[in-house]
Amino acid sequence: MTSSKPWTRREFLRGGLMSAGALGARSALGLLAGTTTATAATARDYRALVCIFLAGGNDGFNLLVPTDPARYAIYAQSRRNLALAADKLLPLAGVLAADQNYGLHPATPGLRDLFDAGRLAFVVNSGTLLQPTTKRDYKGGISLPPQLFSHNDQSDQWMSSQPDAVQKVGWGGLIADKLANANSGVPLPPGISVAGNNLFQTGQMKSPYNIGPGGVNRLAVISSSPTDNRSNLFKNILDTAATSGRLLQKEYVKSIKASLDLQAILNSALQQGSIGSGYWPGNGLSAQLQMVARIISIRQTLGVTRQVFFTTLGSWDTHDDQLNRHADLLGQLSSAVSSFHAAMEEFGVGSAVTSFTMSDFGRTLTSNGDGTDHGWGNIHFAAGGSVVGGALYGLFPDLTLDGPDDADYGRLIPTTSVEQYAATLAHWFGVSDADLATIFPHLSRFPVANLGFLA
Repeated sequence: MTSSKPWTRREFLRGGLMSAGALGARSALGLLAGTTTATAATARDYRALVCIFLAGGNDGFNLLVPTDPARYAIYAQSRRNLALAADKLLPLAGVLAADQNYGLHPATPGLRDLFDAGRLAFVVNSGTLLQPTTKRDYKGGISLPPQLFSHNDQSDQWMSSQPDAVQKVGWGGLIADKLANANSGVPLPPGISVAGNNLFQTGQMKSPYNIGPGGVNRLAVISSSPTDNRSNLFKNILDTAATSGRLLQKEYVKSIKASLDLQAILNSALQQGSIGSGYWPGNGLSAQLQMVARIISIRQTLGVTRQVFFTTLGSWDTHDDQLNRHADLLGQLSSAVSSFHAAMEEFGVGSAVTSFTMSDFGRTLTSNGDGTDHGWGNIHFAAGGSVVGGALYGLFPDLTLDGPDDADYGRLIPTTSVEQYAATLAHWFGVSDADLATIFPHLSRFPVANLGFLA
């Protein structure tokens, strides 16, 4: 770029703030050592968590369906026109009770294969809870998470795992805070988002580094051309402020320069990155996971030992045309996750990388005619070589409408809390029991702190 429109002062300052924000205001200052000579991470001491947020509220009870005759009949009666035909479901092998069989949605052969290979586990009927909650508790309004069935509130509660907290921080960001020393001296923050800003990765000290599926988000002020007048002017202003500016100006410039230097380091390293030699589908989640794979492939160059990634796939709010829309979304999810973990195995870090799903909430068992409405309890999964897979964790609910697990209108009351689910992932990641109690303050209220789906 050699020519450009004139910039207003507001646009100029906003461009600089975008640069600092890309690194994360709380992690930009003082991070850059100018090189990436930190001790190289190996598969043995490297671990990564990859969050896949299903924005809008996935209908987990049409992802995993009981297929033994008695429970399938209840499922079909409750779901009516949304019920999947039993002979179309993908049967699951694995460690399941003899009288309790399950099948997966026909659009998810990749997830079925991971499950049958023992590298994927389902966490059933999980959701936001302050304490173990019965139907009587719900009807009496006893200790319920605030703003149930609200997209924004329930998404925030899944990402923070603290439904009643006044100040919202994410549990992904808090575990990055606790394990900050694991990446000591490394310029790249432990949290990396390929899907924009998010609460999940925002800690008290750490914020995520934002990158796009296509690569590092370049600061709009800076051009790749060495003769671009605007770029050179911007650099001159930074140099002047760094030497003769006031304290706030100097710190601001320091954060921008750190971001620009990190951009150059990461761009250079990513040129050597790989997505593996296998097949990748052409969808948005796949593109995000390909970037995650590329960053993991250069972990030794970057010298990182702990990383937390955030990706997302939207449009799960299926109030209408659910059968068609849900099948398409699950197909994208299944193929992208399958390809990602195939690449991790190829890189030799299959057991060092765990992906997992989160979502706003589940959906109602009842049909609104062509879709579903906002629910509560849901089904999630974790995948990877360290997952004790081929099994279900938690209590699969009774799908009877107005039954013991139905709060009302087919909204299932969770029996596994977000905190139990998240604490299991955090413990595998290396967070101590003492720190788990701080990050997840309600964990002690539940009978089991570690669900056991990770070795």
